[in-house]
Amino acid sequence: MFGNLFGRNEEPVDVSDKVIKISKARCPQNHACPSVRVCPVGALKQKGYGLPHADMSKCVKCGKCINYCPMRAIYFE
Repeated sequence: MFGNLFGRNEEPVDVSDKVIKISKARCPQNHACPSVRVCPVGALKQKGYGLPHADMSKCVKCGKCINYCPMRAIYFE
């Protein structure tokens, strides 16, 4: 998993072939997902307090949702 989208030398990591995944084991699913609010294109969605999902047809792979998730449940794979 990526803590952020940069390597040790602050060089961007290539994520062009990656997809956003959400770990059901790490996501508590008892609140509104804070990462949904930071997605600049509305690619991350959540129904009620359920597990969020990423619409990869909208995702620009900016990594904001990954970096903002307090549980580190969102990652690139």
